[in-house]
Amino acid sequence: MERSSPFTEIVPSGTPDDADLIQDALDQLQAGDTLRLTGDFLIKRTLYLPSNFKWELDGTLSLADNADDNLDDIGWYQEVGDTNGNIIDATRRTGITEKPGGASNIEMSGGTYSGNSAGNPASLRFINFVSVTDSFFHDMVITDVSDDNFTLGPGCNGNICSNLVSSFSITGNALTDKGDHNKWYDCIAEDCLGDDGDGWTPKCRYSEFYRCIARRNGGPGFGMYCRTDGSGNPDDIGESIDGNRFYECEAYENRGAGFSFNISSNSGLGATIRSNYVQAVCYSNLSSGVRFRNKTVDGIVMDNEINILCYGNQGKNEDGTFSAGAGGLGTDAGASYLPMTGITGSIVAFDNVQWDVNTGAAYDSDITVYHPIGENAPLVKQGDSSNIITVIDFDCLVDPLVEWCMQAYCNSVSQ
Repeated sequence: MERSSPFTEIVPSGTPDDADLIQDALDQLQAGDTLRLTGDFLIKRTLYLPSNFKWELDGTLSLADNADDNLDDIGWYQEVGDTNGNIIDATRRTGITEKPGGASNIEMSGGTYSGNSAGNPASLRFINFVSVTDSFFHDMVITDVSDDNFTLGPGCNGNICSNLVSSFSITGNALTDKGDHNKWYDCIAEDCLGDDGDGWTPKCRYSEFYRCIARRNGGPGFGMYCRTDGSGNPDDIGESIDGNRFYECEAYENRGAGFSFNISSNSGLGATIRSNYVQAVCYSNLSSGVRFRNKTVDGIVMDNEINILCYGNQGKNEDGTFSAGAGGLGTDAGASYLPMTGITGSIVAFDNVQWDVNTGAAYDSDITVYHPIGENAPLVKQGDSSNIITVIDFDCLVDPLVEWCMQAYCNSVSQ
């Protein structure tokens, strides 16, 4: 039988539900085929993507009113096998996912994806992958979802995400990475205004983020909360957030910290925050520019590095009271918890409320604070004698710009 064309184009059916039209086209694709969707589509049930194809949306794809009752529950499910009988059940009603068993080599691009939260108020995720590998997602807008907009689950690795703009997650998060070894370029998470609405939730390992932005979110800009999603049956399980790298990122006007690495009291046992690197500009956030926290008896926070510019952060909790951390680099822990160790790197910090640098809850840390001549002198809290905080004055006009955060400061004031 002669092979059909490797290119298929479909247009909306004119009915309140295009899901069958789209799924039928997906099911007929062969490896290497392209599916182009042209126009404004509505769906009322979950779409399942195969491996080895290209998806192009020229238009919009939205959840129809009352679609949430028809969507399938998709997500990571695992019986942990520990003595407490823990189960991870991260399933949510989902708009788009991969075919059962996982998928690879998907290229998905173009268009706007709307969760139509007014017509679908139940908690759901729109684009929610469980186990997708070696795929490329780019030049997409995802918006107005009742819970999470775009999720790479724990089985996702080796993927590239570029130029995604994700906004207005109503109660959840804009962009989520729970996998490992993924790469994100020039992606934006913005205007997730719910009380717990993080812009990003990079609960991942060894992923890389380049020139990514978090702005105007209801929680942290980048929220690394160390609780495994879907745990809590019967006990919460701690997440490992290790080895991630953030390069030339920005976080501003968020109602939490710009970057929050958080082992909270309800994270569960076994949480770790290790060997992460943050190069970022953080300003006008309600809490810290970058904050590290440990509030569990076995949580491990160690060997993390920062290279940041922080100014105008308020050092407050979300209710407006002053926090225990700082406006610039903050640390927060208690005497009964394992100490945080080995926070290193450099910071340009000024005009933050409370401390510009507070290592009072850390040990064996070494921070260089660069003070721009003409700005307010930094306010620092060293804490334990094992910590080293060194303040160096500099002038953009005469001093060599060795550190990235100094370059970011000088570039901003010269524009």
